[in-house]
Amino acid sequence: MSNNKHNHPSATESDRIPTVHRSGTGLVLSLTFVMLMALPAVIGIGADPACAAASGPNPERPLADVAAAAGPGSPAAVRSPHSAHEWLGRFAALAAAAPAQCAAPRFPTLDDQAPARTFVLSAPPDQQAEPLIATIKDPIVERFIVLAEDADGCIHSAESGRSVPFDWRSVLSPFPNAQLPQPLGATPSVAIVVDHKSVRPWIDILPRDRFQCLSERLWVALGMFTGMLATLFIVGLLVARYHPSGIVWAYLAYIVALQLYQVQALGLGAAWIPFWPPPSAHHLLQALAAGTAVIGMALPVITFLRPRGYTRAVLIIGVALSASGFYLSALDAAAYRFGAAVLPVLAVVVIALLIKRLRTPDLAMRWFAIGLVAALTGGGMQAAAVALQGAWLPPISAFAFPIGNVVESICWLIAILLRLKGDQVSLHRRLIFEAQHDALTGLYSRAYMHERLAQAISDASDPSRGPSGLLYIDIGSFKRINDRFGQAIGDQVLREFAAILNGLELNADAIGRYGGDEFAVLMSWKAHWSHTEGAAVTLLGRFREPLEIANQRILVRPDIGVVQITAEYSDVDELIQDANRALRLAKQLGGRRATQFEPQMREQAQTEQRALCAVEEAIRAQHLTLHYQPVVQLEGFAPIGFEALLRWPQSDSSAISIQQVLAIAEASGLLSLLSRHIVELALAQIGEWQRQGVWSPAYFVSINVCERQLVDGSLLDELHTGLQHHGIDASAIRLEVSERSLGTDVDWSHNVLPRLLNQHILLGIDNFGAGLASLTTLTDLQPDYIKIDRSLIASLATFPRAQSLTRAGRTLAHDIGALAIAEGVETMDQLETLHELGIEYGQGQLIAAPMSGADTASWIQLADRSQDTFPSDGPSERHQLH
Repeated sequence: MSNNKHNHPSATESDRIPTVHRSGTGLVLSLTFVMLMALPAVIGIGADPACAAASGPNPERPLADVAAAAGPGSPAAVRSPHSAHEWLGRFAALAAAAPAQCAAPRFPTLDDQAPARTFVLSAPPDQQAEPLIATIKDPIVERFIVLAEDADGCIHSAESGRSVPFDWRSVLSPFPNAQLPQPLGATPSVAIVVDHKSVRPWIDILPRDRFQCLSERLWVALGMFTGMLATLFIVGLLVARYHPSGIVWAYLAYIVALQLYQVQALGLGAAWIPFWPPPSAHHLLQALAAGTAVIGMALPVITFLRPRGYTRAVLIIGVALSASGFYLSALDAAAYRFGAAVLPVLAVVVIALLIKRLRTPDLAMRWFAIGLVAALTGGGMQAAAVALQGAWLPPISAFAFPIGNVVESICWLIAILLRLKGDQVSLHRRLIFEAQHDALTGLYSRAYMHERLAQAISDASDPSRGPSGLLYIDIGSFKRINDRFGQAIGDQVLREFAAILNGLELNADAIGRYGGDEFAVLMSWKAHWSHTEGAAVTLLGRFREPLEIANQRILVRPDIGVVQITAEYSDVDELIQDANRALRLAKQLGGRRATQFEPQMREQAQTEQRALCAVEEAIRAQHLTLHYQPVVQLEGFAPIGFEALLRWPQSDSSAISIQQVLAIAEASGLLSLLSRHIVELALAQIGEWQRQGVWSPAYFVSINVCERQLVDGSLLDELHTGLQHHGIDASAIRLEVSERSLGTDVDWSHNVLPRLLNQHILLGIDNFGAGLASLTTLTDLQPDYIKIDRSLIASLATFPRAQSLTRAGRTLAHDIGALAIAEGVETMDQLETLHELGIEYGQGQLIAAPMSGADTASWIQLADRSQDTFPSDGPSERHQLH
């Protein structure tokens, strides 16, 4: 025993700890050094000079089972062939025959269920004059009974161990002990070891002075051991105060469980704690301490290693079985061996998991592995000492588990500090990533793109760098996609669009999501300007085909505003405004195109902004009025209906079309208010014409509407209420929607047409030939009429293609039972060509300009008189009715 050595941490190993962690681990490493320096005292190694001087020559004569424990070179050992009961009976007989002056000894009673072994003690002759202490270096043995006879024939009986009061020991030592009488008599002294778990033959005879000195050093070491655990617990609390996490709380639970176990296992509770339970409860206390220690140790392992699947299940089940075995040992001692036998299986699983985890370059995992290996080694030695009776193991195995736990606790604290530091770094990186990236698409966020654009503006003043380019992209149909397919599909569309955008080789410095459905691409300043233009063309070409998302074919229609970033920009907001101006122009030109910003767009935008403000004010103040343009039969100019056109008293109002008014109302959230106002004006005017007697049931009034008004149904509800209020038949109203809005994003036949038919309201198609609607969509809607776009009518006399499209419109209208109406008829040549093409209905300046309600009533009366006066005249005379 005295030749055992322990290695201490070297300075080289400490230097390999990263600098960022030394402040957190220096205290732990210092405590490690101090504790390991005290370990020789714990196991009785290297007696100090004072103890050596007091003891003289080494008198240790281990007496144990020769057949089971004596190895090569071991001291002689004697195990009695007689049972403990036989020896008790023999000494009882000797006590009965002892001289009268001898004190009557107190003989213990033995439990027949508890294993017991008897050893004959043999003290060396040269130490007979010194008081000798018989001890067993197993601090958790239940009963250590010593029977001896002195030279006067008196019998002495002493008992110590965890099953009897602590103060029964001759020397207050962690080791059970009893003093032998001096001098000894002729009858050999006997030691009886009783323990339900195991009987380990680690019996020594030492001089009292030497044993007392060794015990004092051992108490100091145990105090340091307990103080070490308390210090680690306090450090853990401080860590939990500033870095609360599951692994820290698991570590604290482990320290508490470990402290309770060591206090119970080493007998410190009875020695140090006044209200510690009596020896009769030691079975229960040991069971609780051992089971709780297993659970406490498992918590950091599972929390730190984070096993998954079957490995996690095996660990949890194994811990439950082992802890249950230890808990049940309070009822049956055999369960203690079962709990100890499960621990090696758990060790194999944990080591396999550690090997897998150690493949990663994680310094914290290496420290955790070192601590776990130390604990497993100590626990394995102690478990072997219990399961195998410990005959061939040295007494150090009784302290193997506590020593391993100390090393483990220190290494685990270092590992936790490293893990927390790593988690803090990872968290910092993740926060930076989240701050720089959009959570939905994974592209750069608006804030980060704002920084990059600001940097690009700043760099534009550097003459050595070329100008950067900005592509500002908007998914023009995204709102319709959300309305039709739902927000979940809309999010998938955004993710797919971002993935495609990020996957294109655009030679970009940064690609980010700037808004809901708006994206920004900052081109590299090293690229030629043609690369920016080419990137826009590439992007548009990529989205010509619909995307396949959730078994749906969804057409994504991006519009792009292109801006050259030069030194003239003062901030990012100004740059984005110009990009938006270019983007709006791309939409106005039909969409699905890229438009480069030009300086004159700012003046146009200011003019438009003033007009837009006027429109918004007019909508809110309900200053808008309706004018009516007749729709007539081209043969005879007999009116069949009137198109209601919005007007308001502004000198520059002619610059904004009805479609723009509807777009402004939709963007500003005033569409519902505008819908109510238009419906009320139109229905009130029809009622007025009815009272004047100029209205015919064959007439209709068409109201221009946008797609959203039909999809959300607000206009239909307003119209239905107004018709009932004014007592007007639904056949007097036509809702006119532009073909440009009849895309593939709205299922018109299911979402719109049923509501129209349910309320007996007919639909008209405006701007035929200028949009992208399919013939299938036009057929499904079953419109009452189709208006051929004025751009085709204006080109009839000069472009054969315009005549072909006009003829196709007439054919389509005839096939689906609708009227074909030419809009924008302004010249006699157009009128004559329309007659040749078979177009029967039309409207335009040649026939009549938009008029107020009163002027329209006068026009109707004039048209009626004209029909009566010139029933057979040609159109050359009647077109001047307006």
